[in-house]
Amino acid sequence: MKTIEYSDAIQQNSIPEYYKYFYPDSRLLFFDIETTGFAAKNTTLYLIGALWYENNCIRMIQWFNDNGSSEKEILAAFDTFCMDFTHLVHFNGLGFDLPYLRQKADISGIPFFADKKLSQIDILKKIRSYKKIFMLDNMKQVSIERYLGIQREDIYTGKELIPIYQQYLAKPDPQKEDTLLLHNHDDLLGLLRVSTILNYRTFFEQIEIFDLKLSVDKVLTVDFTYSHSAFLPKRISLSADKIYLNAFEQNAILQIPVIRDTLMHYFKDFKNYYYLPKEDMAIHKSIASYVDPDNRKKATKSTCYIKKADAFIPCYLLDSYDTFKFSITDKRNYQTLDSLLNAGCEKQAAYIQSILSALIHIF
Repeated sequence: MKTIEYSDAIQQNSIPEYYKYFYPDSRLLFFDIETTGFAAKNTTLYLIGALWYENNCIRMIQWFNDNGSSEKEILAAFDTFCMDFTHLVHFNGLGFDLPYLRQKADISGIPFFADKKLSQIDILKKIRSYKKIFMLDNMKQVSIERYLGIQREDIYTGKELIPIYQQYLAKPDPQKEDTLLLHNHDDLLGLLRVSTILNYRTFFEQIEIFDLKLSVDKVLTVDFTYSHSAFLPKRISLSADKIYLNAFEQNAILQIPVIRDTLMHYFKDFKNYYYLPKEDMAIHKSIASYVDPDNRKKATKSTCYIKKADAFIPCYLLDSYDTFKFSITDKRNYQTLDSLLNAGCEKQAAYIQSILSALIHIF
């Protein structure tokens, strides 16, 4: 087994904002493995690399199976090293890397604790549902690197390195070793750099909004800025359900449709209401006693409503506003435009957060 340690001088020498914001007191270890295939029983684990921050510097270590028979050693060395950290950061580590290492440990009959004792941050798992948002054919790490404009020195795929490793075992030479180490090295740096993709998750799901400005013409236009933890390195522009979003870095514009029509507000406890056919509305039973029995009948789910002619916008905070629909079967909910315009800043920000979160499911 060979152990390679070095520091890396790169422009980004501070931990990505996402981790600083959500894991401020944690010790993070980024890691990636290299193997000769997917099945642990029939393949060789030939390299484990790890990256971490120390005194605002990036440090890296690689354990290299240079003789083809050091799987136990590199696995044990990695597992021991992990115990100084609180979290493992990886790309599809829950889907491949950790199960592979666990199987190797079981086959070798050695203890392995990294998958159990450390908390896991799987970048792929966190952003897999954003594939359509990024308009990518696949969610491989290299694809996300290209999306973000990240350049790497390594030119090989993991599959292409398998015969190179086999050739190295047959006849070791420094050039092939450097090629194998470089791929893992760039994967580790790539893990660090693609972590900015997690900012999109923050933007859509946990954003902190500032400087919120609303204006109304034919649509409701919302201009706002947001915290650096949601900084978007690449502009995102999408339209779904007549809602338009354009966001870049720390500035965004939302355009939300305004519907001017007559909609119904449905009461949930319809058994406590009467429907008045002539007025086409429902009233509570506490005042229905004043209405001629011939002019009223017990309300049903579909007749337990009052009508309102107004300007409406989509509503996703159903517990915060009175909601309206076109009919009882309408899956969309609306609220009056004034209910948002007259709300406080905190409630307006919550509304925008609800729109952004809904866009992920609509798009």
